[in-house]
Amino acid sequence: MSLQAFQSILFRLIAEPEFRDGIRAQKPFPPRVELTAREGLRLRRIADDPGLDINRTLHKGFRLGKLRALLPMTCQLLGSRRLARELSVFWLERPPSSFSFLPEALDFCDFLRRRRLRMRYLHDVLAFERAVLRLEAADTGIEQASPVSEEVSFEHDPAPVLAALAAGGRPRHVPRQQVEAVATRRRDGRIHWALRQP
Repeated sequence: MSLQAFQSILFRLIAEPEFRDGIRAQKPFPPRVELTAREGLRLRRIADDPGLDINRTLHKGFRLGKLRALLPMTCQLLGSRRLARELSVFWLERPPSSFSFLPEALDFCDFLRRRRLRMRYLHDVLAFERAVLRLEAADTGIEQASPVSEEVSFEHDPAPVLAALAAGGRPRHVPRQQVEAVATRRRDGRIHWALRQP
């Protein structure tokens, strides 16, 4: 077995509790993974080690910290309890596949949109932060002739909604108002927003 395959299984033991529980229950390792008896024994001992739970807690904390950094307004709007509930469902559906957190943040936005939570302003905040992430993910090199852009439809005036969240509060009593916006990433990397009412 290669070192990479061994490390991959070790990562899954930390990141995926169901996988770890299966190994603890003596279920077979994934197909097409050839382990020597010694390697299998070592991985089963690691699965049974109480220290693995500490690593899992650290991993979840790191993952949560990255999502909070990439989606600060969404996390602020959801609040701690709802965020914890939604993340536990999301992480069950989507075990981590890499240490690149920007794709995971975009997937979390899509996950929340699919959930259709009845929460005022959530659509607007998700649309805003998702657009920013997509623009940051775009490879816009300095030689690019035209900047990359994202169109966003807001259901409320985005200025008071986003300002309240940026200040660490929650938006209140913002009337419904359809607002179309275009976010453009310029050659210098900065994002410019232009609002227009339909």
